[in-house]
Amino acid sequence: MAAAAVKLRLEEPSRILFAHSPLGAFVFTLIALGFTWGCWRFVPAEEGIVRWIFVGFCLLFVLAGVFGIFWRYELDIDLGRRRIRIRRGFWPSPQTSDHGLDEADGVWLTMDYRSSGSKSKRKVPWWFVSLKFPGEKKGTRIFVTRNETEGFAKWEHYAERLRLDAVDATGDEPQRRSWEALDEKLVSSEREDRSVRAPTPPAGTVIRTRSNRGWKEVLLPAPGFNGGLVFLVLFGGAFTALGITALLAVLGVIDMQVQGSEVAMAIVPPVFVLVGLGVIWLGIIDSYKETIIGVVSGELFIERLAFGRRSGRRAIPLADIESVSVAGDVRSRHRTGVNVDIGGVRLGKKKYRDREDEIVVRADQKILRFGSSLPEEDRTWLADACHYAVVEGRFP
Repeated sequence: MAAAAVKLRLEEPSRILFAHSPLGAFVFTLIALGFTWGCWRFVPAEEGIVRWIFVGFCLLFVLAGVFGIFWRYELDIDLGRRRIRIRRGFWPSPQTSDHGLDEADGVWLTMDYRSSGSKSKRKVPWWFVSLKFPGEKKGTRIFVTRNETEGFAKWEHYAERLRLDAVDATGDEPQRRSWEALDEKLVSSEREDRSVRAPTPPAGTVIRTRSNRGWKEVLLPAPGFNGGLVFLVLFGGAFTALGITALLAVLGVIDMQVQGSEVAMAIVPPVFVLVGLGVIWLGIIDSYKETIIGVVSGELFIERLAFGRRSGRRAIPLADIESVSVAGDVRSRHRTGVNVDIGGVRLGKKKYRDREDEIVVRADQKILRFGSSLPEEDRTWLADACHYAVVEGRFP
């Protein structure tokens, strides 16, 4: 889990107020008090020191909650005067400082992985919007979300409201943009980089192009059988094998005792076989699905193609697209590797996978991501080709 240091309390045309909420700390304190009472009530007095250890441990959480209740943190922003008043400290006398809003280093957007809390120890991406002043390492988090589109929308919103530079630090290097340029589209006639040259495909590229009803489409190769699809097929195979075995037992072909009503034995085995075969078929189809990228009717679209059938269409109007770039993926991260115990000694180490680069087409309300399995040269060419397609309305 992740939380903002302060939350929006008021937003008016001339004033924005962010403040720490003591409500969560109050609830936390009540829960800690409940555990403290439970330890005192139900741990026998005869336990002596053990009882006091439990009570003391719970009181530490109560104390932490009380600190949270009395903690004050406010960012009171006067947009008309371009001033920001910061109040930070414990009630009743938090420290107050006043700064010029233009002293700020900008509104920053960062992304980090946090534990999902599941047994698989999976890590999921979070997006953080922060107001940062010079000398601060992270700044003050004013908005936190699990939704990438929402994170970028809030980042742009606060940068425009505060009239500060917007700094995208979700990639390897921070990218700084003026707040006035945040809503510029690639097709805008005011952009200096509007005129682009058609990129040349790299030698030996795995990307294909074809003509379809008068427009050119780009085809990315099918992924083939990766680890996830292999697991899906094996899962379907297990279901199928179980259903076939039960069906042969019911028919008396193999000597196996099967219990259940005649109706259940006539229905369940065939259902298991059909479900298993269906899962296997889905895995096979997905391994053969190519990705189609094209421009038609004023939209950049992505579809999947398998055995001549298209599916999963996603599209963004060309007039809404703000950027085409190569950036790290934002998929959940799982621990990979194998741990082996030999004689009590653990060999090997599980680690989280690294981020993979992919092409990101971004608009205000939608984000398209694709191309993570491509070679680096092909991915760079495709990003340039998509940029060209957005500006010129067709692929080179």
